[in-house]
Amino acid sequence: MPRMPTPTAMKMGIIAEILEGRTEKYVDTPFGKPSDALVSGKIKNVDCVLLARHGRQHTIMPSKVNYQANIWALKEEGCTHVTVTTACGSWREEIQPGDVVIIDQFIDRTTMRPQTFYDGSHSCARGVCDIPVAESFCPQTREVLIETAKKLVTALTIQGPRFSSWAESFMIPTWGMHVINMTTVPEVFLVKKAGLCYASMTIATD
Repeated sequence: MPRMPTPTAMKMGIIAEILEGRTEKYVDTPFGKPSDALVSGKIKNVDCVLLARHGRQHTIMPSKVNYQANIWALKEEGCTHVTVTTACGSWREEIQPGDVVIIDQFIDRTTMRPQTFYDGSHSCARGVCDIPVAESFCPQTREVLIETAKKLVTALTIQGPRFSSWAESFMIPTWGMHVINMTTVPEVFLVKKAGLCYASMTIATD
């Protein structure tokens, strides 16, 4: 298993909405434009790049996010790790609104979302890239988050932008799911194919 970079050698890509003392730049990628500007700066001497997944005005639906461009831009910027935040719903009584949980597994219920860079249509990513996703999230990065959260869960990712019906809500717990969101897939695949470490911290909202 590869060793984690030391904090001074690390450059973190964060898909969230927070940073002070920042610089901004807009970039383009072979897969189009990312959701928003790349906001760069430092958090406790660690280089960070912030990217608002849905745009800073939250105008991009989950099914319309350009996940390929987002992850490609972070990789090109030199990020080694990607830590994301999501909002989720939960069917488990032990997960209450306001709880922070760390996703350990996922089930993909999305449709027609590009899940690779290697589709034969871009000169920057030739060939086919099949990767294992049994361990989808970076265990070392997750351990850092677990120090404060202490909960591992399995997320169900749906197409969106709607929420679940009552019938769906009662059915999904039988699959062993804990929370539901709309953005983990295909982000989790693309980060892995880009060779970056990935972890997701999610807040239960309902």
